[in-house]
Amino acid sequence: MDLIRYVGLGELMAIGSALIFAMGQGCIRQGMRTASPFLTALIINVMVSLGGLTVSLYRGTLQDSSLAPLLWFIAMGIAGPGIGRISHLIGITKMGLNRSVTISSATPIWATLIAIVVLGESPTFPVLLGTVAIVSGVWLLSIREDVSQAFGAWFRGALIFPLIASVGYAVAPIFVKLAFAHQETPGVALAVGFTAGNLVLLAGRPLLPRWDDAQPLRRDVFWVITAGGLNIVTAFLLTTAFALAPISTTLPLSRTAPIWVLLVSYLFLGKLERITWRTIVAAVMVVTGGIFITAFRN
Repeated sequence: MDLIRYVGLGELMAIGSALIFAMGQGCIRQGMRTASPFLTALIINVMVSLGGLTVSLYRGTLQDSSLAPLLWFIAMGIAGPGIGRISHLIGITKMGLNRSVTISSATPIWATLIAIVVLGESPTFPVLLGTVAIVSGVWLLSIREDVSQAFGAWFRGALIFPLIASVGYAVAPIFVKLAFAHQETPGVALAVGFTAGNLVLLAGRPLLPRWDDAQPLRRDVFWVITAGGLNIVTAFLLTTAFALAPISTTLPLSRTAPIWVLLVSYLFLGKLERITWRTIVAAVMVVTGGIFITAFRN
């Protein structure tokens, strides 16, 4: 109770969401040995959507929802669970879990650019410092391990996917906040948003890179389903945190996920993920930059 009083329930939920997210990413990495990014995204989105639907029907919040927040939840689903998730998962297959998660977590830099270009805000020194840290971290991870490969081919074939994910994940919380201005219903957000995300996945499947492997092993499908369960907890914790506490505190704490992913990789993914000093330094730079930008933006 003392911890809740001193830190704040919303802030603790944001930290918990980052930790459980990292555990879910570890399960995803295990499952994607044979499961395709499309199947993985579809299963996780269905599970999170059903979880939100169950809660919202039980509480009666879905039936009482108005049109305006539902439209914002749909926009959130298109940006995050739709475009953001599939891009992130493809990035995992192209460049590994740690690098993809870290680059995907560069979301605060896009929020800053929007604030400067669209809203005319003047960035403070900590924001500029955070921006430099994120850009430097992403640059470290963008260095090709295969020096014989042209950067253009590397960018189009791998780096572009987590970068697209970072944009989608940056926009999604904005839509959630706009919807919560009408009604604070995390269950409805998950039910509607993740259903919209799956519709985007199904509509865009012909545009996705082909997956050449055969049917996924049952063992790997189990890992993906486990990741879906953890994603339900993550999504509820984070959306509830946004409702209970300011974005200025919850968002930076949720951005610590790459550090937890490194720990999960070190403990459980030794045969699948190779952790280098460059990966560790880049993760610390991106997380620190995200915290600086979000905490000192105003």
